[in-house]
Amino acid sequence: MQVIVIGAGAAGLTSAAMLAKAGHTVKIFDPNAKPGGVLQGWQKDGYTWDLGQLLLEGFGEGEPAGEVLAELGCAADIPVIKDDRRYVFPDFNIKKPLQYTGPKWRIDFLKEQFPDDQNGLERYWKDYIRFTRLMTIVRKMGKAEGLQLFLKRMQLLATMLPFAPRKDWTAEQVMQDYFKSPELQAVFISILADFFTPPSQFQGLGVFALNPEPSFDARIPKQVAKGADQLYHYSIKGGTTTIVKALLKVIEEWQGVLHLNESVTKIVVENSQVKGVESSKGEFYPADVMVASGGAKEIFFDLVGEDLLPAAFANQVKELPLMDSIFMVHLGLDYDPSTETGGVCTYYYRTYDIEGSIKESKTGVYHEGKYGFVVHQPSLRSPEMAPEQHHCMTIYTICPDQLAGGDWEERKLDYTEKLLDFAEESIPGLREHIVLVETLTPKDFQRIAHTEHHSFGGLAPVIGKPGIPHKTPIDGLWFVGHQSEGGGGVSAVILQAYQTAKLILQKIEA
Repeated sequence: MQVIVIGAGAAGLTSAAMLAKAGHTVKIFDPNAKPGGVLQGWQKDGYTWDLGQLLLEGFGEGEPAGEVLAELGCAADIPVIKDDRRYVFPDFNIKKPLQYTGPKWRIDFLKEQFPDDQNGLERYWKDYIRFTRLMTIVRKMGKAEGLQLFLKRMQLLATMLPFAPRKDWTAEQVMQDYFKSPELQAVFISILADFFTPPSQFQGLGVFALNPEPSFDARIPKQVAKGADQLYHYSIKGGTTTIVKALLKVIEEWQGVLHLNESVTKIVVENSQVKGVESSKGEFYPADVMVASGGAKEIFFDLVGEDLLPAAFANQVKELPLMDSIFMVHLGLDYDPSTETGGVCTYYYRTYDIEGSIKESKTGVYHEGKYGFVVHQPSLRSPEMAPEQHHCMTIYTICPDQLAGGDWEERKLDYTEKLLDFAEESIPGLREHIVLVETLTPKDFQRIAHTEHHSFGGLAPVIGKPGIPHKTPIDGLWFVGHQSEGGGGVSAVILQAYQTAKLILQKIEA
């Protein structure tokens, strides 16, 4: 079978590896000079930075992404280190204690900070256990058959029942139900800023998924209670480029062919059946099956053509809710700042108004860092990512893809200085140790992603607004990646691309 994969990011490479390993002829097309999409990282003068992927969930042995990589035969080529993150708020910070005090230490710490919300925190913890048990059942259902599958379904329904009255609540409503303090509510929903999704538009029960306790302390055991298994977060040795190299190794081993600097200019469709692609080099490549990743509008409107799509599907593409972009400053440093930051990954929140700050950004107003930023120091786990006795650091903020006033390139240097000003308030003396600065604006990310609108993370998780289905109305054309129904995030993208490849193989065998 002839397979064409559009896009050499995490989704495209995973699909390609799976289908090539199954014995099919696979060609991958990407307009960039090197593969990986945002996983390709950024390199200069001996420094390597990730493009904002930070800590990745579920890459360990027996975890969802880890199992995919193990099946592909490349898990051993992607060394991982359990890691955790730190939150800093205007009035307090959440960092793991030097001596481990048990899986509830964060809840106990918050009880001390917010004594009027102790009962709500205890209710939250019980529901966190219940939700974790629910997700454990869901993961096990994917491997069960026959009677075991039936029993897991019954167990799932029983575990879901207490959540039923709140199934349609927003994150804002769920937080108000648990906690009186707006500041405490912000602790649990602050990361929605990364998703560019206001709490009033996010699925309420998803708050538990946003706050996996091991992400705050890697010492917390996998099983937090009977039948409730948590997933860990990881630093990837060598950065996210390690994932790209490992997947390429599988593809090359199974004779897949990578076409770099060659974009697809048209997906050829006849009688609602995919036939092949035309490339930027004037070549036609036939295909029995095609897996496309990237921007939904670019794939379906520019390459397929809106006139070949059902009206309902075309409208879904038009109305797809997307995150906006990021402003990212990469630093080369001649010292180790982790004594100030506290570790590899630190979120600095300078406001408790998560709803208002996100909505302001969605109007095209860039906050310049005054509402917060994220600091990532991958060289703390991977010294080879910086010259000897040096470190690499990334500071980034969410920002509008398009500014309401001004131009990203014109404001680039000014915004860099302002972000460094805010960062230095939390990391005193930072500027004295900077030896290299590389800034990326939404314009840079548009060029990397080859999309008109850069969406950091892809699909915005807005209630009632699903992503584009993997199986499209065009027979033989499948869609994967961060704008698909599987959503964004490296782990999710890898898992859904693998599952889509399995569906393709089942269809072929049938």
